[in-house]
Amino acid sequence: MIHWVRWVGGQIIAPLRADPQRSGFRLSSPETSTTTLDGDVGWASRPPALLQCAQCGSDISQRHPHDNIDCTRCIATYEYDEFPHLELKHFLCPVCGLEMEHGRRHPNVIDVPEWATCHGCRYHWEFKHDF
Repeated sequence: MIHWVRWVGGQIIAPLRADPQRSGFRLSSPETSTTTLDGDVGWASRPPALLQCAQCGSDISQRHPHDNIDCTRCIATYEYDEFPHLELKHFLCPVCGLEMEHGRRHPNVIDVPEWATCHGCRYHWEFKHDF
């Protein structure tokens, strides 16, 4: 009888256990109201960015958030912390390479984008903060 009760309990609980081999949907941050397949949180895991050079107007690629920003067309160089002062054209999805939609939730408080979503593969990135 005890064996049967354990078996029935195991059958009831089995669908509720997480399966590490199964890559299904997971919900992103509640305030984003989206369902994503993959995502990251934090400035260190920010997607690659395409910026506009303040000196000559050409495109500058910044692959990692802590890389210096050097224009390949003119002599302009920017430190990584000058990112907020440059015009962000868009982020590039690290999964599929498409342009990502991005935005801010607290424009008067935080001077960098706080989220970016790829509509191609549903990758989502969030700037981590305590708001």
